[in-house]
Amino acid sequence: MNSYTPLTPAAVAERVARGETNVVEHRTSRTLGEIVRANVFTRINLIYSILFLMILGTGYLIDGVFALLIVVNSVVGMVQEIRAKRTLDRLALLNRAPAQVLRSEGVVEVDAEEIVLDDIVQVGAGDQIPVDGEIVETLGLEVDESLLTGESEPVVGEVGALVMSGSFVAAGSAKLRATAVGEHAYASRLAREASSFRKPTSQLRQGIDRILVYVTWALIPVGILTIFNQIVVNDQSWPDAIRGLVAALVPMVPEGLVLMTSIAMAVGVIRLGRRQCLVQDLPAIEQLARVDVVCTDKTGTLTEDGMRVRAIDTPDADAGLVARVLATFGAAEGKPNASMTAILDAVDADPIETTANDRVLFRPQMGGRRHRPRRDVGARRT
Repeated sequence: MNSYTPLTPAAVAERVARGETNVVEHRTSRTLGEIVRANVFTRINLIYSILFLMILGTGYLIDGVFALLIVVNSVVGMVQEIRAKRTLDRLALLNRAPAQVLRSEGVVEVDAEEIVLDDIVQVGAGDQIPVDGEIVETLGLEVDESLLTGESEPVVGEVGALVMSGSFVAAGSAKLRATAVGEHAYASRLAREASSFRKPTSQLRQGIDRILVYVTWALIPVGILTIFNQIVVNDQSWPDAIRGLVAALVPMVPEGLVLMTSIAMAVGVIRLGRRQCLVQDLPAIEQLARVDVVCTDKTGTLTEDGMRVRAIDTPDADAGLVARVLATFGAAEGKPNASMTAILDAVDADPIETTANDRVLFRPQMGGRRHRPRRDVGARRT
């Protein structure tokens, strides 16, 4: 007798109304508003904005052309970061694989975000576990938790054990009762911590900001002396005095240094983009220039999510019987993996009517690997 009860449509609707779904905010970087604020509200833009407002008060708008540097200085950084954000948002969609859920009307395929609390989720070899769950039924389940714990050895899951979202099914299949979904799932908590934005360190920008701090303090006495000279000594009117003040202060601001630094970084980003390299923030160019050794580890490759059978060789055997035997193997699987699914699509035969008294999971022993059953799969964390 099964120790679980599939949810009815009414129960699913009730949980959706309570917000107990697997919806997770996919945030790959800063929001659009944060990007705009970070590039617009800078020290040098603040200095030029104050000087531009002073010019506006005089009515001589032509003297405020220098304010265009505010636009250029802001746009250079924003364009690149927004472009990188959009690319990453599109890439994030590739990982949203559908899931098979057992409900009162039978097995249904839904998006991972449509899984609700207490749903019975079916997983098989090669699947990524979309929610935290308790195993309620298993057929030789082995879970690869290397993404969560760093352990490369698969762990055998038993009925009643807990598995965490983000881990993969290395072998076998199982049914899980969702115990934590959405933002409460373990993988979501990890992703939220990892995706928190940390402003990259740039020695060039730190040096420029330090110069701007000194310039800002120098502008105050220079401005006072200039306005005193314009009004008291030269007896100029206030509009002319303000124009002279701005004309004296604008060259003191090292806008050329800031602009040329941003342009140089932007050129580096463009050159990397031609080599199919995506840069999220301009200072990454500077960080890359300071790298002496790059260590990489190939753990996989991007391939099509599916397999196809090109041919089935049946020497000295009845091809029809072989097809039916293969179909029987597939029928015995609770959730066929990618290989078995491809075989079933290729054979297109009726399974042999048999009654299985027992099923033995094929498990290749490689390198003396041991399989350790554990009641709490995923309980040990680093």
